[in-house]
Amino acid sequence: MTKFVVHRVLLFAVVGMVGYGMSRPPEQESVWLWCIWLACIPAGYLAFAEIPLRLQVNAVQRSLQALTVIMGLGFGMLSLELLRQQVVWSQYLADSVAVNAETGETSSNVRHVMAANRVHRGSMRDRDGTIIVDSVVAPDGRTARTYPVEIPAAFAPIVGFVNPRYGVSGIEATYADYLSGSRNPLGHVFRMFRDDAVRGDDVILTIDAGLQQAVYQLLGNRVGSVVVLNPRTGAVLAMASAPSFDPRTLTPDINADRATDQARLDTAWQRLLQSDANQPLLNRALQGRYPPGSTFKIVTAAAALEHAGVAQPDDITCPETFQSEPGAPPVVNAVPNLAAQTGNPASMRSIVAFSCNTAFAQYALRLGTSRFVASAERFGFVTPQKQRAAVTLTDLQTVSSLLFVDEGFLEKPAAIADTGFGQGQLLVTPLQMALVAATVANDGVLMQPYLVERVVNQQNAPLYSHITRPVRRAVSSLNAVRLRDAMRYAVTDGFGTAAQYQNSISVAGKSGTAENPTGIPHAWFIAYAPADNPRYAVAVMLEYGGEGSNAGATLAGQVLAAAAQTIDP
Repeated sequence: MTKFVVHRVLLFAVVGMVGYGMSRPPEQESVWLWCIWLACIPAGYLAFAEIPLRLQVNAVQRSLQALTVIMGLGFGMLSLELLRQQVVWSQYLADSVAVNAETGETSSNVRHVMAANRVHRGSMRDRDGTIIVDSVVAPDGRTARTYPVEIPAAFAPIVGFVNPRYGVSGIEATYADYLSGSRNPLGHVFRMFRDDAVRGDDVILTIDAGLQQAVYQLLGNRVGSVVVLNPRTGAVLAMASAPSFDPRTLTPDINADRATDQARLDTAWQRLLQSDANQPLLNRALQGRYPPGSTFKIVTAAAALEHAGVAQPDDITCPETFQSEPGAPPVVNAVPNLAAQTGNPASMRSIVAFSCNTAFAQYALRLGTSRFVASAERFGFVTPQKQRAAVTLTDLQTVSSLLFVDEGFLEKPAAIADTGFGQGQLLVTPLQMALVAATVANDGVLMQPYLVERVVNQQNAPLYSHITRPVRRAVSSLNAVRLRDAMRYAVTDGFGTAAQYQNSISVAGKSGTAENPTGIPHAWFIAYAPADNPRYAVAVMLEYGGEGSNAGATLAGQVLAAAAQTIDP
């Protein structure tokens, strides 16, 4: 009886390990390999114990039987691997898109694109119905994308491109099954018996085409990105990344000679990959990671307000320097004699407005690692071990925003002090910082960001509609009011006055100047407007842009003014 129970337990262990490993996505290949190799141990034992071995006459025959069992296990492992790759995760692998973090180059299944050459892909439209991307059909049945907008490059990081050699990217990739019409299973059958172009479904985006182009033009020749959100819903109203590229240069010309046109496409592709092109294929708003500088102080301030008993947010000083740990470099304020402006002791409102580094370093140390990390995670920041739980834009590939890189980093007092005022090992995306501003503006509730509002077929019947989803409450309603008051004070009296662009719309915000190894800081500014009834939240990030209170604040104010004029004239 004991032998029977042991064997059944081992059998369940084998099935459990194989099932768990099989359920892991392809990115967790190492987990799958560990599971299948570990499962071989009890499986081998069961094979020798359960399979009748009648020919135990001599050592040679016993060895042959053992070899048969080992070969059987090997073939079983190979069969399970093929089952996982070819059946369980086949569609996932076929549709996956990889982005090279260094160049922004995308890699995808070119077979999909080649098969879609004769598919009349659906259009992409903005929130008001303006067509951003459409298709044309040649007499021979081939199709190509067109971009009936004034500045196609403004939309390229979002909509992506379709090329039979270089693949597909952006929304073209993530919504390929809708755009190509393959979402309908009958479409696969009909396509086998007809030569005319199959019409795909149309994707309606949340962005405003006019605002998108205006934001891209405001960025100009600078390197960076801008994200504009609706704080109440999480809808992306604009998302610009510069430098960008003209998707028409990667679109085949169906009226040109194929060999000549392919040479043109190859030249355009190689030009985009050159080092001096500055990664135009990279969507910096979603795939760029940077230290956030003082914009992260809003997160630290929220944590201090939420844990007021230990952080004592209104009992704080702003000394010239602060020694966080014996032997560590002291925390220094960016502006001398800052206490004259913040007061001594200072209030939360004044240290946010005048961006006192030493005060926020004290907050972080008072909070301690566990409270500090937990509060930051509520805004969507994660530790490296929890990247799968990060709040991302599921419509496009997005990297997570990290609180640190090295395991155990925040266990050091100097490290948590540096992180408290926006340095340390923080690496964040512009989207994440836009979410911080949007969360404060939305009474402390973090909303799931999204780019696709709905998908409709050719009869305008909805096939997919986004459902607005709150992720969680990041900060209490009462404390969100205090943060909004501090951010408004930062613009009216503090270091963010440049964001109040021509008094067109009341702005609340926070500047950030992020140190980086080159010596020239990145300029940040996060904001929302109108201050008393927020409808837009924005994050501006300019690589090597200098002081956030200057270039960053000015651009944020211009973007918010453009949003008010374009969306709510």
